[in-house]
Amino acid sequence: MNRLSAYILFLSLFLLVACDSAKKDFMTPKQGEVVIDVNTEEYSLNGTVIGKTATDISNNEDLLIMPLDNELQEIRRVEQEEALRKGIPADESNARLHIDENLSYDVFYKVIATMGFSGYVSFQYVIGSNFREPLDMNLPERSSYHFSDEGINLSSCRREKIERQMDKFSKKISHKRIITDEILDRRIKDTELLVKCAQKFIDFSLTIRSNGDCLSYEVSLNESGLIDGEKVYTYENIDDVWKFIEDIRLRRELQDKEDSDQIFVSFKKDVLVKKFAPIVKKLKTYGYKIRLYLDLE
Repeated sequence: MNRLSAYILFLSLFLLVACDSAKKDFMTPKQGEVVIDVNTEEYSLNGTVIGKTATDISNNEDLLIMPLDNELQEIRRVEQEEALRKGIPADESNARLHIDENLSYDVFYKVIATMGFSGYVSFQYVIGSNFREPLDMNLPERSSYHFSDEGINLSSCRREKIERQMDKFSKKISHKRIITDEILDRRIKDTELLVKCAQKFIDFSLTIRSNGDCLSYEVSLNESGLIDGEKVYTYENIDDVWKFIEDIRLRRELQDKEDSDQIFVSFKKDVLVKKFAPIVKKLKTYGYKIRLYLDLE
């Protein structure tokens, strides 16, 4: 064996040991933490298998994974009772998630939705075997919805915009709907607030769909600052998406918007998470705060 071969062998062994060490460190629960592991066959919490991936997640239409939710809620209950007994505030819930790269995005989305519902809104996750570079996830906390001047924000604006679209659709299929003065006043007020939404927010979103082995991309944003001013662009090549993003980041009028550092990202349910990870990593290099959604269309 020559010196080059010996060096390559040594380097390979070193990287293997480093990877194993990173995996062990990530997957070992620490005090006050939970670790969730989801593979193609089963899923576990802190090393204990609690269900089958296909039965409880993939083939289940519900967003909430009940066996996982029950376990997480019990852990939170015990933590809160212990904190109350000691007379101290309950610690922030910490969690880590590992998911097999060959699972579909809807499995991943159901897991993080269940975690968020149980109060685990900030956590690290690893897709596949890259334990040395875990990603951070910060889910929006649940809050009561009230669309008003005081409560106007990106989330409330987006929800109201969806309701407006649904209302337009319902009017097309029902011509006998009675409009009271109260409903009319509410619509006028909501329209005024949506005008403010369009002025304040770019409402930038990226939707990824699967076309066989390939992906297609749909980018939408409000460039005009006008109500219903959303424009949609479609691409077949991810490099074109990155070029588009780089171009809009150079436009001062868009970067002055309050949500210029945020992006809504949605994937079709059948997209594999191994295709999801590189897109999320790239968006983070631009400094975006990512809000994930599941595209059900």
